[in-house]
Amino acid sequence: MKLTIGFWIALVVMIILFFMPTVLTYNAPAYDGERVYGFPLPYYSWGGFCFSPDGGQMCRFVSYPFMIIDLLILVGIPLGVNLILLRLKN
Repeated sequence: MKLTIGFWIALVVMIILFFMPTVLTYNAPAYDGERVYGFPLPYYSWGGFCFSPDGGQMCRFVSYPFMIIDLLILVGIPLGVNLILLRLKN
């Protein structure tokens, strides 16, 4: 499959959208100090106040399915844009 300039533009936009929520909120976490990573699905978070059974103060959430879905969205949308542009060109 030939990659168009639209693919590369869409990929750059998706990468920016993927990392922007993390970068913009890194130094300003929520009131409880929780940091959340992932867009549109949060796949990793740590910090904050929680009441875990072992008495620890640090909460951690990791979701590998959400991370895989985020990466599929990150690549899928530019590929969809590329396919649409190739169909419109022909």
